[in-house]
Amino acid sequence: MLQRWLVAILGLPALLAVLLLCPPWATMLLVAVIAGAAAYELLRVAGKSGKEKAAGWTVAYAAFQVFNAYRARSWYLAGFQTPGYQLRAPIDPLWVMPCCLIVVLFLFAVSTYEKPDALSFQTISVAFVGGAVFPMMFSCIVLLRMHESYGRLYVLAPFFIAFMGDSLALYFGKWFGRRKLTPVSPHKTWAGFYGSILGSVLGMAAFGVLGAQWLGYAPNWLRLALLGVVGNLIGQLGDLSTSLIKREAGVKDYSHLLLTHGGVLDRFDSTLFIAPVVYIFVCEGII
Repeated sequence: MLQRWLVAILGLPALLAVLLLCPPWATMLLVAVIAGAAAYELLRVAGKSGKEKAAGWTVAYAAFQVFNAYRARSWYLAGFQTPGYQLRAPIDPLWVMPCCLIVVLFLFAVSTYEKPDALSFQTISVAFVGGAVFPMMFSCIVLLRMHESYGRLYVLAPFFIAFMGDSLALYFGKWFGRRKLTPVSPHKTWAGFYGSILGSVLGMAAFGVLGAQWLGYAPNWLRLALLGVVGNLIGQLGDLSTSLIKREAGVKDYSHLLLTHGGVLDRFDSTLFIAPVVYIFVCEGII
């Protein structure tokens, strides 16, 4: 318990300092580290034959994918803006890197076939998800931070949705939990499911108040509530998805990088899925 509080007391202020007080490149570096660690954890837990050989490339590609999104966005802001689409960035770099990763992985697979350290197709699939797909989702946090007017506000939205949802889910499950939600996560209940949605809606209400008082943001309360509901549902799916991987692999946590909090994917699983939802809402001018 002491370790859990220690990580929370030290980690949360550090996270907020990077997101709010530092320039966007600091957020990019933090997210790149998180994406690299998540890629390694996923490969370690779900990979099979040859995962040691793929680990270095996968982690490097994951981190570089985040940098690539930051670079594309920076170039876009430098002179390729289209009115009405303030968060859209050139798509080419974001397509090229996943293609390069899959080529490298299959090159390893072909060259190591029938050898003791052969790279299996399952490992290729896991490495591609960890090295390309998840980093693209994490990159949405960086892109939100780079918004011209409300970057320091929008970057908080995925965390408001995730953390407030998790908090109320815990209490609703404790107070009212009777029916189990799914065997994927035996401790989750339907009461916690509904409590999580309510928590995220309240989180977005707090987000709107903070934005109005801090940056003069004009919240549309109905649309913020809609984002809270949609983001929460996708976030809960993300939580269950990463739990499913752990259950199939027979492990409790992805790692012990965050001590008793587990690994990066244990802590940021729902945020990973929520960030693209927030990015879409901001891109399309819904909030």
